Amino acid sequence: MKRIVLFLSLMFMAGFSACIPPSDTSKMVVHAGDVPLVIQPVEMDMGEVMEGKEARTTLILRNTGAFPVHVEKVTSSCGCTTASPETRELPPGTFTPLHVRVDTTAKRGRVKKRITVIDSQGRRTQAWLTLRVKSNPHMGAVRGKGIFSGKCASCHFDPAKGKVAGGSIYKAVCVMCHGKAGKGAYAPSLRGRNAAFMVSVLDKGLERQMPSFSRKKNGPLSREQIASVAKWLSELDE
Repeated sequence: MKRIVLFLSLMFMAGFSACIPPSDTSKMVVHAGDVPLVIQPVEMDMGEVMEGKEARTTLILRNTGAFPVHVEKVTSSCGCTTASPETRELPPGTFTPLHVRVDTTAKRGRVKKRITVIDSQGRRTQAWLTLRVKSNPHMGAVRGKGIFSGKCASCHFDPAKGKVAGGSIYKAVCVMCHGKAGKGAYAPSLRGRNAAFMVSVLDKGLERQMPSFSRKKNGPLSREQIASVAKWLSELDE
C-alpha cells in the first residue's frame, strides 16, 4: 500500500512540474531597442565663458543595464566640441567620467551643443550642453576666419566642397545656425530673402554677426555657390 501511495505521489509531482511554464528569462536580456547607457545630466548649463577660451565640463556616462557595454563611438554636433570617456568598457552598474571641451572661437551669445554616445550594438544616448559666450574685443582679427579653420572647418567649410545645388549647399554649411529649410534657429530665418541681398551678405558678411562665406575672403563658397544658395533661399515661402 505504501508503495502505491509513493508511486502516485511521484506521478502527481511529475505532472504538476510539467504544467509549470519555463522561467521567463527575456526580462534578463537587454533588447536591441533598450539603451543601457545614460549620460548624466542630460542637460548641462556650462555658464558664461569669454570668446576664444576653451569651455570644459565633465559628465557621467553610466551603464544601467545587466550586461557589460563597450563604447564604440562618441560624437558631437560640431567639430569644435569633443567628448572623451576615461574608459570604453563599462561593466553593469558602473560609470565613467565623460570629459567635454568646447572651442568658443568665433562664437558669441547662446550656444548649444549635442553629445552622442554609441555602443557596439549601435544603441545611442545623448546629452545637450548650453553656454553663453561673451564677445571678446581682441578676437576681431581671427573671428572672420575662425569658423572656417581648425576644428570648426569640419562643419563650416569642408561640407561645401563639390556642392552645386542651392539646397545642398545650405544643408552643408548653413543649416546648423539658420535651421532646417531656412526657418531660423540660433540665427534668423532666411526664407524668402531677396537673392541680391543674400548674395551681398554671403559675399561681405555682417559686422559682428556673420563672416563672409566667399572664397576670396577665406570662406568656403565660390561665387557660383553663393548665387545658387541665395536663389534657393529667395524662392522659399516666408
